[in-house]
Amino acid sequence: MASKVDILRNVSYEIDMFEMKHYNEEIKGLWQETQDDLDKIEDRANDLQYTKNIDPESAGEDISIALANTRSQVDTMESIAVQNGLVRSKHLHNLLLSARQRNTHKYHDPDVDYVEIKIPWYLENNLIEKLYLKYHQTSIHKCFDIIHRYLLDEDDNSHHLGIYVFWKEIHELWDEVIDEETLSNHYHDSDSYWQYDIDPKDCKNLKDFFKKRREVKRKEREEEAKLLIEEVKKEKQRQKQLKKIRAKEHKLRNYTSIQEFSKNQQGSVYWFIDVNKRFTKYSKFNFGVLYVGESKNFDKRFSAYSVKRSDKLTELESKLALKFPKVDKEQIKKFVRDPEQCKLMVKRFNFLSNDSKRLDWERRIIRISKPLLNRGGRLQ
Repeated sequence: MASKVDILRNVSYEIDMFEMKHYNEEIKGLWQETQDDLDKIEDRANDLQYTKNIDPESAGEDISIALANTRSQVDTMESIAVQNGLVRSKHLHNLLLSARQRNTHKYHDPDVDYVEIKIPWYLENNLIEKLYLKYHQTSIHKCFDIIHRYLLDEDDNSHHLGIYVFWKEIHELWDEVIDEETLSNHYHDSDSYWQYDIDPKDCKNLKDFFKKRREVKRKEREEEAKLLIEEVKKEKQRQKQLKKIRAKEHKLRNYTSIQEFSKNQQGSVYWFIDVNKRFTKYSKFNFGVLYVGESKNFDKRFSAYSVKRSDKLTELESKLALKFPKVDKEQIKKFVRDPEQCKLMVKRFNFLSNDSKRLDWERRIIRISKPLLNRGGRLQ
């Protein structure tokens, strides 16, 4: 830790040397040099604006050199200013004290008087500062880590970025720091963010401090274990309910709703033919077509053509009776119900569930077959 103390002292020494060199009456300071370069830039800019026959390339070169010098000087002053503020801040002083390894084996003259000072245990060898740096939960510690990385960490390879980059990290982090008073709170009289709410000033000694911390951590682990058990129970209950739902869904997989069943019904176009052309005389086919129809649900529509009573005419028989009133109804029934004379063809397709497509398909068949019993309007 002594090497780290030396680093802080070396930084302080460099700052002092810089101030001695640049802030006195005998040597022109860095600020004056910067101001001179700015004056040169202004003069050359005025020349370009008001003077004729000025070589722009030469003027641009002069301005570029002056700007480069100015940027370098401003970066140097900013770096020194930031380091100056950090090294002289009270918290870096506290960091130095807490990191210091006191040499208790140093020889002291036995003839000098020794005194005993009665102080609280947490003030011995600045112990409160060491505990603060490790166990106090504030965002300011992130700032300490950044400072430590820049000033003390010899293994860090990002020093080429310059102090400004590290200072920007602290500036962006500062919005998270809600206890700014701790920056100057050397004695930690108003600290309220100790980890696990265990304040060293409320403990009898260091052993008691760690004992209370262990007790709080033990209770937290027990609470976490209880919460975990509750979560496991809830998960088991959820899986049980999910299993029931899946079993129910499995049993219902072959069932469907009325709306879905109706939506999935295939439309159909059907026609009756006169096998022996007893009533039809159209000679384009080997048989005559009696009637062409369509239905969105043929199973329901077929009930009109099925034979329910022997003394009652079906729909097809009624249509034939109206067409041929002089033919005996018994002959018509015998013809329609004879499987060798009258047959039915049904075409079912998914696309026929669409009303317009189904009607169009029916019209096409009517135009081709010229059925006996279809009305003239259906031929349009």
